[in-house]
Amino acid sequence: MGGTLTQVGSEQIVLRQESGQTVSLQRLAEGATVFYEPAGSQWTRLPAQGPMPLGPACVETLMDGRNLLALKVFLGVTCGPASSA
Repeated sequence: MGGTLTQVGSEQIVLRQESGQTVSLQRLAEGATVFYEPAGSQWTRLPAQGPMPLGPACVETLMDGRNLLALKVFLGVTCGPASSA
């Protein structure tokens, strides 16, 4: 799911899709939601703690009932990453 991160909290992230729709995604406990940033032709994993930058992002999600869970967040891109992390 691609769009723009508008909020990143300890329990959820908010993504605004290109259509303007806002989607709230739950973060998995204990750093299980992983954030990556581009580093040349590779993806670098960011520390689980600390502030995350807002802006373009591609989020790999899982649907659990009616809840969307954020598994992997690729920063700086709005569509799938060129290489897997």
